[in-house]
Amino acid sequence: MNDLTLDRPSRRKRQRSRAELQNVTSITQKAVTALVLLASFGLVFAGLRMAGAGFASYQAEAFLQDWAGKGAEPSAEAWQVAQGAAQRAVSLYPVANGEYFDRLGRVYSWQQFKLPYGSPDALSSRLAALDAYRASLEARPVWPNTWARLANTKLHLALFDDEFKQALERASALGPSRIEVQREVTMIVFAAWAQLSKQERASFLESARRSVTYGQREAQQIQLLAAQHGLTGVLCNSLDDETKSIRKLCQ
Repeated sequence: MNDLTLDRPSRRKRQRSRAELQNVTSITQKAVTALVLLASFGLVFAGLRMAGAGFASYQAEAFLQDWAGKGAEPSAEAWQVAQGAAQRAVSLYPVANGEYFDRLGRVYSWQQFKLPYGSPDALSSRLAALDAYRASLEARPVWPNTWARLANTKLHLALFDDEFKQALERASALGPSRIEVQREVTMIVFAAWAQLSKQERASFLESARRSVTYGQREAQQIQLLAAQHGLTGVLCNSLDDETKSIRKLCQ
């Protein structure tokens, strides 16, 4: 028996090992390719969902801008279309999107916004708005506009609880330079004046002072707002003489 005969089993083993290695490599490559394809499909699918969500959100925002310009409650048909678009934006986006939830809340807030505070006829839409704003703040907790809208919704529900007061505080503190936020906080505070403690009134009046110092036109609007709630004296007493002189208030 020569050496070639003795080496034949070893060669067969090496050949089997190479074949097995090639087979494993081929399987690994196929698995990696499959994973890459799956990931690519997932990214494409997520991208399509995000694009759809963006389009639906844009559609809802167009309705909101139209209603704001008219200052009137939307028709039932227009509201249904806007609500459907805002809900699709929320549902299609892969993760919780604070902006989209805020927009959904605004759509609900507009549905019956002219009905009186605490109206049972507006309870459903206002509670839906409240839930949407809460979801928005879970995703985006430092956005002052949403805090102000949550407080405004609680006002319309006539719910003057700790959540209401926290929302006012957060809106005022997080948006000191956002005049639209300070104006809304001032409006809410004046409307809910009887429900606030002396300390809370003094604290929240800071938003009124910020609004007054912003500019002459804003100052006049705040004075008019105070007068509507019988709080002109309160506003004037909270302002220093220099500010009243510059803004020509309380004269």
